[in-house]
Amino acid sequence: MSTPGQLAEHRVPTGVPGLDRMLGGGLVAGRPYLVTGGTGSGKTLLGLTFLLEGLRRGEEVLLVAVDEPPNEIIENVQSFGWDLNAVKTLEANPGTHAIKRNVAVQEVRTMTDLKSMRDLSVETKKPSDAEDISIQSIQLKLRSQMAGRPFRRVLVDSITSVRRFAVKSSVDPQAERTEIQSLLRFLSEAGATTLITATPSDPAKLTAEEILTRGEVLLTRKWVGDRSVRQIKIVRMRGCAHDPERRPFVITPEGIVVA
Repeated sequence: MSTPGQLAEHRVPTGVPGLDRMLGGGLVAGRPYLVTGGTGSGKTLLGLTFLLEGLRRGEEVLLVAVDEPPNEIIENVQSFGWDLNAVKTLEANPGTHAIKRNVAVQEVRTMTDLKSMRDLSVETKKPSDAEDISIQSIQLKLRSQMAGRPFRRVLVDSITSVRRFAVKSSVDPQAERTEIQSLLRFLSEAGATTLITATPSDPAKLTAEEILTRGEVLLTRKWVGDRSVRQIKIVRMRGCAHDPERRPFVITPEGIVVA
């Protein structure tokens, strides 16, 4: 039986009905969640499905792109026939193009800082430490872009790449945890339900995002002969009942389908 507090929690559908059933109706609104999985497991696709569902419901949604430029991420799912033109985007790593061309990482320091993309109408100002591609610099840009704009869904793709591409990486785990906690608190206080993608970490070590997010969805993919087998599992979901079993899923022309 649900408690009065649980009854008051608004659920946000992910856009994947089978996953929503596993979640007991969807994600709790205004909370941050982690989506983990290896390369090609479907993390970004799940995140974009989440944003698309928001668009269908008339919500403002935001893609914070770190792995690839926003236009490339959206182009990668054009085969599904999705209309993602209304997705607002923030390119969180201006050095992505240079890194893909194997330019020395030092050159990233001289590039322009984070820029809003596509439909964002407000030109942003550089943070005081514009050379640092970091969680803190992303938060500064988000504060500027989200001022007066009620984003209800945010996808950060991915937190792993923030660490990998950072010009100045924090060597202090506590400082990094504080920065991530500040980012997640800001997004929650702004009313956004947030998905953060990441590659699996060392099982012996908990990352800051694993500790600080409300729940975690794990996507796996392995080959059995010449067949790709995908599974989805809710690793944890604080404060609400959920289906803990691994469930198979497939990627169809319509998107992700959980059995």
